[in-house]
Amino acid sequence: MKNRISALVMALTMLLASACTAIDDEPPYTVISKGTTVPVPSASSSPSDDAPEEKLIIPDNMETRYFSLSYNVRMQNVYDSVVDTITSFSDNALLPLTISRQSYTQVLETVHCEQLAFFFLDTRTLGEFNSAAQTFEINFRYKYSVEEVNRMLAETEQKALEITEQTRDFVSDYDKAKYFHDYLVTHVESAEDYELADSVYGTLIGGKALCEGYAKTFSYLCNIAGIENMLVTGYTDIDHMWNMVKLDGKWYHVDIGWDQPAAAIKNSYPDMVLYRYFLTDDDTILQTRTISNSMGVPPKAESRDMNYFVKHGLTADTYEEALEIIEKSCRLAMDSGEAYFSIELSDDELYRQTIEELMEKDADGVSDIDRLMTALNFRGNISYIDYYADTRILIFILDTGA
Repeated sequence: MKNRISALVMALTMLLASACTAIDDEPPYTVISKGTTVPVPSASSSPSDDAPEEKLIIPDNMETRYFSLSYNVRMQNVYDSVVDTITSFSDNALLPLTISRQSYTQVLETVHCEQLAFFFLDTRTLGEFNSAAQTFEINFRYKYSVEEVNRMLAETEQKALEITEQTRDFVSDYDKAKYFHDYLVTHVESAEDYELADSVYGTLIGGKALCEGYAKTFSYLCNIAGIENMLVTGYTDIDHMWNMVKLDGKWYHVDIGWDQPAAAIKNSYPDMVLYRYFLTDDDTILQTRTISNSMGVPPKAESRDMNYFVKHGLTADTYEEALEIIEKSCRLAMDSGEAYFSIELSDDELYRQTIEELMEKDADGVSDIDRLMTALNFRGNISYIDYYADTRILIFILDTGA
């Protein structure tokens, strides 16, 4: 994920005076955006003389607010001023020195995450500080014209509506979220060298994304479908962004980019979708990353009720259960024409046992996999990939040799 606010944050840190601002420990839940037409620039904005007459039109649902809903009045005023300045394509804004350095950093990062349409912003730089007026100036540059952005946003909305239309008859939010997850995994390529890979436009129209593009696009689709969600930032070996969604009153993590198979696997099985990070809990997510609290403290994700493996009965506590799940999953895969399926083992010992006993041949030279293939009348090979060995997930491949 690209960090677009680092230069501004550094400048603010050097120039802003310290002040105390209380932030609620428990932010309220997300309010799904109903869309907005760009407002008239606020008094704190200073539009240039040649500001475009055409106004930016932001489609419905391109705002995912969570952390900013807990702001006090002063922080909300700064948040609104920054949003108004950017959406009006103004060159600069005069912001009052009413909150602390830490709070300014928090506001700017939150705007960056919650405003899904702001891919058109290029740079932000700090101007001179007016000690008499106790204000400082932020200067903005934009990548595209208002006309170009309106066209790009319209294309993005049209594509998003086409995708969400496919879920119109789905009864559960789980099924809708899974459809969006699977669509993005199978239709969008992970790419580091694409300028718009961190945007909803680049993800849906360009078909390429980084973690930020996946997360913002999944959030946008969930917003359209009315699924409560938010964006989370953190760190792996680099900055990272992913999602949390609320289903049946409980929060879960979703990381689209990390459910992409490795290139070698994807080349052989382009329709493969992995589910380790689909509706998972804090314990799983914290094995591979640190959650950032720079915008605020995200909600707890302690339940596994909606976890993919739990919900579909793909978690085994004994080797006998593992064999039953493998046989059942093989039958379903054969009936549906799928070439793969995944199961989860409850502990490390069971994981090792399952791998060993599946392939271990008895006195007659027959293994449990051999017996399974005979029972299913399967003409081909069944193999496994220990892609997620650290979380005891086995991926089985059904190869008919066709």
